[in-house]
Amino acid sequence: MRYRFFDTEDDEESAVMPSKFEVCWRCRGRGVHDCWEGGMTGDEMAEQSPDFLEDYLSGVYDTTCTVCRGQRVLEVVDEKRLPPFTLARYRESEKQRRAMEAEEEHERRMGY
Repeated sequence: MRYRFFDTEDDEESAVMPSKFEVCWRCRGRGVHDCWEGGMTGDEMAEQSPDFLEDYLSGVYDTTCTVCRGQRVLEVVDEKRLPPFTLARYRESEKQRRAMEAEEEHERRMGY
């Protein structure tokens, strides 16, 4: 798979990495999830009618998974097959990517 490094000044820098397929973490291999993206709390669910809960549990409110797009699996970098230098660089890149995503999520929640 082609992987674009996040921790570089050159937005076009990428490398071909060995990959494998894993079950999608978001939908757990179902290809769908609820349309609220898991955004209903237990208290909100308890406030719903029995008909709503029946529909919810039967999948009426399911939507195609936003992560795997219904494919049920994701192609991911196979870290076990990376040389040590590339593995270190990959992990640093992913660490920076996660930090940026966390910062962006925080800003969204704050209304920025």
